[in-house]
Amino acid sequence: MAAERKSTARARRAGTGTRARPATRRATPAAPRRRATRAPAAPEVKRVLAPEILLTLNREHAYIRSLLDALAEQAKQLRPGRTPDYALLYEMAHYLSIYPDEHHHPREELVYDRLGERDPESLPLMGEVLEQHRELARRGRELVAELERVTRGGKEPDNRRIAYLCERYTGFFRDHLHAEEQQVFRRATAKLRQDDWCAINVSARYVDDPDFPARLAREYGRLTDFLSDRVSRVTEDVAVAEMFGIESIIETVVALTGALTRGSAIVRRHTRAAVRDARRAARGGSGALARSRAVREALHAQAVAAGEELREVLAGLRAETVEPFGARVKALRRLVRADVG
Repeated sequence: MAAERKSTARARRAGTGTRARPATRRATPAAPRRRATRAPAAPEVKRVLAPEILLTLNREHAYIRSLLDALAEQAKQLRPGRTPDYALLYEMAHYLSIYPDEHHHPREELVYDRLGERDPESLPLMGEVLEQHRELARRGRELVAELERVTRGGKEPDNRRIAYLCERYTGFFRDHLHAEEQQVFRRATAKLRQDDWCAINVSARYVDDPDFPARLAREYGRLTDFLSDRVSRVTEDVAVAEMFGIESIIETVVALTGALTRGSAIVRRHTRAAVRDARRAARGGSGALARSRAVREALHAQAVAAGEELREVLAGLRAETVEPFGARVKALRRLVRADVG
């Protein structure tokens, strides 16, 4: 027995009839986790929603439009049976042909140049706008030359041609202003950065002509008087219009309050009457069908009566509000036409 146990032990040590011991592995230290590194954020460039130079340009556009309206008003006097003021027409056309090129377009071109550098895709658009500037100058010179032949050369006026030149010039000018605002100014607001606008604003200070207002008063005295008188007339008309509007609002509020009060009383009265009549109809008659028909007829009769009274209230409200307001508007229109005439 002892010999057998020794042989079995030797066999185990030799590996026969036994499982080999698994090799022990040394645990490898885990690699240290790396923190995810983010790329540095690009510095955000602030954009200005309403740059100072664009506010100035839009105000000048509004001013130019008012001059175009004044020129169009005077051009209506070229119709047969009317007496046009050729000297005033000449000063208007001459001023419109001078003011943009000397005072307005140089500021615009500062924006165009910067936009072309920042956004090369806008260069074709800039080219179109600058070509429109040249076309405006050409049409303005043509209109001024025609009026100058009348006012200074003693030529017999051709009113139809002058009216045509005025209409063609003012129409093209308005389309140009609209294109600049909708295409160029919007694109500049989207593409240019704060440092661009700062550089433009600095450059724009050297564009202004400090002697321009005095020169305007010296060279365009007739136009200055006309615009001053026009402003005073329009101010008076605005004051009259505001008074009309205030009176109309007060009268409308009073009329509406009265109409609502009368309408509520009508509805309450007929509602009570409908309930009373429906109860009487429900108590009287024989059979459920007959009572139901009587109730419907009673309610319908009160609804019709209430509708007729409410229509009368609405008709009175119209007479108290809409008709007087329409009369005031017509009077105001006559006043403005008389001023323009």
